[in-house]
Amino acid sequence: MLKVQNVELSLLKPWEDNPRINDEAVDAVAKSIDSFGFNVPILCDQEFTIIAGHTRWKAAKKIGMKSVPVIVLKITEAQRKAFAVADNKTAEIADWDYPKLRKVLEELKNKKINLPSLGYCQAELRALLAKQREFDWKAFEDQLKAKLAQVYVLVPIKVPVKMKETFKKAIEKLANEHKIKEKDFAKAAGKVLGVLLGLSQCEKRWQQK
Repeated sequence: MLKVQNVELSLLKPWEDNPRINDEAVDAVAKSIDSFGFNVPILCDQEFTIIAGHTRWKAAKKIGMKSVPVIVLKITEAQRKAFAVADNKTAEIADWDYPKLRKVLEELKNKKINLPSLGYCQAELRALLAKQREFDWKAFEDQLKAKLAQVYVLVPIKVPVKMKETFKKAIEKLANEHKIKEKDFAKAAGKVLGVLLGLSQCEKRWQQK
């Protein structure tokens, strides 16, 4: 039977080589303790070195608590380190069922529970509580096609040096004839080539721009 006892914070010792970075969570945990109390005991070994609960220990110090509930385990140093790593790592495996989470958050909001005390920032709460709608795949595909239509790539074409100016004048002449208005000569040349090759909708699309 595990025994919970109140221990002074000054007696508890953090694991100095703790690989878990938890400073960002301290404020959220402090708010939770303020709202709901210190309901999850800290685990430590027989030397009062913390195994699980470093964030709760820091939060308790932040809000000025003198003592906290603790469970002392008789455990070797190697077991303590293994337990601490496993406790943090296994917590990462779980995920959220977001529709169910949204429902719970809405219920708590209606009960006047302070949702930020649960550890969520305002931006997260706005996203979680936002009205849900189905993703419009057709609109997405239309936007993607529109974006791709604006993307240009260089297609290298070689002509004899002595014919360079002749090609340029011919391209300019054909661009005017097909009402292709484009300051970028390389783009204009590509549009002219597309029209000459009879590529579908090229001339009509470029005249609309």
